[in-house]
Amino acid sequence: MSIVRGSEAETKALPGVLVQFLDRASVAIGCTRDATLTPRIHYVSGWQLDADQRSIWCFIAEPFTSGLKSSLEENGHFALTVEHIGPHECYQFKGTYLSMRPSTDADREIVARCRERFAAAVCGLNPLMTPSKDLLRRYILDPAVAVRFAIREVYLQTPGPGAGSLLAKLEVRP
Repeated sequence: MSIVRGSEAETKALPGVLVQFLDRASVAIGCTRDATLTPRIHYVSGWQLDADQRSIWCFIAEPFTSGLKSSLEENGHFALTVEHIGPHECYQFKGTYLSMRPSTDADREIVARCRERFAAAVCGLNPLMTPSKDLLRRYILDPAVAVRFAIREVYLQTPGPGAGSLLAKLEVRP
Protein backbone atom coordinates (compact mmCIF):
# COMPACT_ATOMS: atom_id res chain seq x y z
CA MET A 1 0.00 0.00 0.00
CA SER A 2 1.27 3.49 -0.84
CA ILE A 3 1.18 6.55 1.34
CA VAL A 4 1.13 9.67 -0.82
CA ARG A 5 3.07 12.69 0.43
CA GLY A 6 3.11 15.47 -2.14
CA SER A 7 4.70 13.97 -5.25
CA GLU A 8 6.40 11.14 -3.35
CA ALA A 9 4.80 7.77 -2.66
CA GLU A 10 6.09 5.85 0.34
CA THR A 11 5.67 2.06 0.33
CA LYS A 12 6.39 -0.79 2.70
CA ALA A 13 8.00 -2.97 0.00
CA LEU A 14 9.33 -2.63 -3.52
CA PRO A 15 6.47 -2.24 -6.06
CA GLY A 16 5.78 -5.37 -8.14
CA VAL A 17 6.83 -3.80 -11.44
CA LEU A 18 10.33 -3.23 -9.99
CA VAL A 19 10.45 -6.74 -8.52
CA GLN A 20 9.73 -8.12 -11.99
CA PHE A 21 12.32 -5.81 -13.53
CA LEU A 22 15.09 -7.14 -11.26
CA ASP A 23 14.29 -10.67 -12.52
CA ARG A 24 14.79 -9.71 -16.18
CA ALA A 25 17.54 -7.07 -15.95
CA SER A 26 20.89 -7.95 -17.48
CA VAL A 27 23.68 -5.74 -16.08
CA ALA A 28 24.40 -3.69 -12.94
CA ILE A 29 26.92 -1.43 -11.30
CA GLY A 30 27.27 -0.53 -7.64
CA CYS A 31 28.60 2.71 -6.20
CA THR A 32 29.81 3.76 -2.78
CA ARG A 33 31.36 6.91 -1.32
CA ASP A 34 33.92 7.07 1.46
CA ALA A 35 33.97 9.46 4.43
CA THR A 36 35.19 12.30 2.17
CA LEU A 37 32.41 11.46 -0.35
CA THR A 38 34.91 10.24 -2.94
CA PRO A 39 32.94 7.85 -5.19
CA ARG A 40 33.97 4.27 -5.97
CA ILE A 41 32.54 1.99 -8.63
CA HIS A 42 32.03 -1.71 -7.92
CA TYR A 43 30.96 -3.80 -10.91
CA VAL A 44 28.20 -6.16 -9.82
CA SER A 45 28.16 -9.75 -11.08
CA GLY A 46 24.62 -10.41 -9.92
CA TRP A 47 21.83 -9.31 -7.60
CA GLN A 48 18.91 -10.78 -5.73
CA LEU A 49 15.98 -9.04 -4.08
CA ASP A 50 15.76 -10.27 -0.49
CA ALA A 51 12.64 -12.11 0.64
CA ASP A 52 11.52 -8.99 2.53
CA GLN A 53 11.34 -7.07 -0.80
CA ARG A 54 12.95 -4.14 1.02
CA SER A 55 16.60 -5.04 0.55
CA ILE A 56 18.88 -6.28 -2.22
CA TRP A 57 21.91 -8.58 -2.19
CA CYS A 58 24.67 -7.57 -4.62
CA PHE A 59 27.40 -10.03 -5.57
CA ILE A 60 30.77 -8.45 -6.32
CA ALA A 61 33.91 -10.06 -7.76
CA GLU A 62 37.28 -9.67 -6.03
CA PRO A 63 38.79 -7.21 -8.60
CA PHE A 64 36.00 -4.74 -7.79
CA THR A 65 36.11 -4.85 -3.98
CA SER A 66 38.82 -2.22 -3.50
CA GLY A 67 37.56 0.29 -0.94
CA LEU A 68 34.17 -1.42 -0.72
CA LYS A 69 34.18 -2.42 2.94
CA SER A 70 35.79 0.80 4.18
CA SER A 71 33.41 2.98 2.12
CA LEU A 72 30.38 1.10 3.41
CA GLU A 73 31.57 1.36 7.01
CA GLU A 74 32.51 5.06 6.70
CA ASN A 75 29.53 6.35 4.72
CA GLY A 76 26.90 3.62 5.02
CA HIS A 77 25.28 4.23 1.62
CA PHE A 78 25.10 2.01 -1.45
CA ALA A 79 23.60 2.72 -4.89
CA LEU A 80 22.83 0.01 -7.42
CA THR A 81 22.07 0.94 -11.02
CA VAL A 82 20.50 -1.92 -12.98
CA GLU A 83 19.72 -2.04 -16.70
CA HIS A 84 17.84 -4.34 -19.04
CA ILE A 85 20.02 -4.28 -22.15
CA GLY A 86 17.93 -3.99 -25.31
CA PRO A 87 15.01 -1.84 -24.23
CA HIS A 88 17.55 0.18 -22.18
CA GLU A 89 15.20 0.16 -19.19
CA CYS A 90 17.22 1.35 -16.21
CA TYR A 91 16.64 2.10 -12.50
CA GLN A 92 18.83 3.18 -9.60
CA PHE A 93 18.19 1.72 -6.15
CA LYS A 94 19.66 3.82 -3.33
CA GLY A 95 19.92 2.59 0.20
CA THR A 96 21.67 1.94 3.45
CA TYR A 97 24.33 -0.71 3.99
CA LEU A 98 23.17 -3.64 6.13
CA SER A 99 25.82 -6.36 5.87
CA MET A 100 28.65 -7.92 3.91
CA ARG A 101 29.80 -11.55 3.82
CA PRO A 102 31.83 -13.93 1.64
CA SER A 103 29.84 -15.26 -1.33
CA THR A 104 28.29 -18.72 -1.21
CA ASP A 105 27.45 -21.44 -3.73
CA ALA A 106 23.85 -20.15 -3.73
CA ASP A 107 25.15 -16.67 -4.65
CA ARG A 108 27.15 -18.15 -7.52
CA GLU A 109 23.96 -19.81 -8.83
CA ILE A 110 22.22 -16.42 -8.84
CA VAL A 111 25.21 -14.91 -10.67
CA ALA A 112 25.05 -17.74 -13.24
CA ARG A 113 21.44 -16.75 -14.04
CA CYS A 114 22.41 -13.06 -14.30
CA ARG A 115 25.35 -14.04 -16.53
CA GLU A 116 22.98 -15.90 -18.89
CA ARG A 117 20.61 -12.91 -19.04
CA PHE A 118 23.55 -10.64 -19.89
CA ALA A 119 24.80 -12.90 -22.73
CA ALA A 120 21.27 -13.37 -24.09
CA ALA A 121 20.57 -9.62 -24.00
CA VAL A 122 23.75 -8.72 -25.89
CA CYS A 123 23.12 -11.46 -28.46
CA GLY A 124 19.55 -10.19 -28.78
CA LEU A 125 20.90 -6.83 -29.93
CA ASN A 126 22.99 -8.46 -32.63
CA PRO A 127 22.31 -12.08 -33.61
CA LEU A 128 25.81 -12.23 -35.14
CA MET A 129 27.11 -12.20 -31.53
CA THR A 130 25.50 -15.57 -30.74
CA PRO A 131 28.69 -17.54 -31.54
CA SER A 132 30.43 -15.33 -28.97
CA LYS A 133 28.02 -16.19 -26.14
CA ASP A 134 30.76 -18.04 -24.22
CA LEU A 135 33.00 -14.98 -24.47
CA LEU A 136 30.18 -12.73 -23.25
CA ARG A 137 29.61 -14.98 -20.22
CA ARG A 138 33.24 -14.42 -19.20
CA TYR A 139 32.58 -10.70 -18.74
CA ILE A 140 30.60 -11.54 -15.61
CA LEU A 141 33.04 -12.73 -12.95
CA ASP A 142 32.31 -15.06 -10.05
CA PRO A 143 31.53 -13.17 -6.85
CA ALA A 144 33.83 -12.88 -3.85
CA VAL A 145 31.49 -10.98 -1.54
CA ALA A 146 27.80 -10.34 -1.03
CA VAL A 147 26.61 -6.91 0.08
CA ARG A 148 23.10 -6.36 1.38
CA PHE A 149 21.52 -2.91 1.50
CA ALA A 150 18.09 -1.64 2.55
CA ILE A 151 16.33 0.17 -0.30
CA ARG A 152 15.36 3.76 0.56
CA GLU A 153 14.58 5.17 -2.88
CA VAL A 154 14.26 4.08 -6.50
CA TYR A 155 14.92 6.45 -9.41
CA LEU A 156 14.12 6.10 -13.09
CA GLN A 157 17.35 6.11 -15.11
CA THR A 158 15.96 5.07 -18.51
CA PRO A 159 17.02 7.78 -20.97
CA GLY A 160 14.21 10.20 -21.71
CA PRO A 161 12.29 13.08 -20.20
CA GLY A 162 11.61 11.30 -16.89
CA ALA A 163 15.21 10.25 -16.21
CA GLY A 164 16.20 11.04 -12.65
CA SER A 165 12.62 11.00 -11.35
CA LEU A 166 11.95 9.49 -7.94
CA LEU A 167 9.68 6.46 -8.49
CA ALA A 168 9.43 4.90 -5.06
CA LYS A 169 10.40 5.70 -1.51
CA LEU A 170 10.39 2.88 1.00
CA GLU A 171 9.36 3.49 4.59
CA VAL A 172 12.26 3.65 7.00
CA ARG A 173 12.17 0.73 9.39
CA PRO A 174 11.78 1.60 13.07
